[in-house]
Amino acid sequence: MKPRFVIGFGVILFAIAAMMVFTIAANSNLEVRVNDLLAERAKGADLSERVFKLTGLVVGESIVYDPATFHLQFDVVNSRDELANNLATAPRITVVYQGVKPDTLVHEAQAIVTGKLGADGKFHAGNSPDALMLQCPTKYEKAEAAAGQ
Repeated sequence: MKPRFVIGFGVILFAIAAMMVFTIAANSNLEVRVNDLLAERAKGADLSERVFKLTGLVVGESIVYDPATFHLQFDVVNSRDELANNLATAPRITVVYQGVKPDTLVHEAQAIVTGKLGADGKFHAGNSPDALMLQCPTKYEKAEAAAGQ
């Protein structure tokens, strides 16, 4: 083979490898639960520059939405047990989202929020369309009951 073909082939392989590395690095977010994120913050770790995928259950009574400014705020807790048994003392994080309130944002909905923990202690969701994803528990109860029969 001629040297220019080898060099050209090498450049193409390098470009493909670089694209893969940058894509993986850009899409890698650390998925954390509410208690894990609170524990890291309590240790004094600087979490303000890191992007996380925070998972937790929505506390229905904490949902505040202003349709004029599209400002949405709600609390999430770690588990269904905390939501049902000790909601008053359960560790929670307030999520701030700028956008239209999803129909599935209800009490006990499973939330996956991509964003950053702010200096104010609130979790600020990003601006991407998938920054706030919700799974409504009542939507899937019938399917689980049918599968159990």
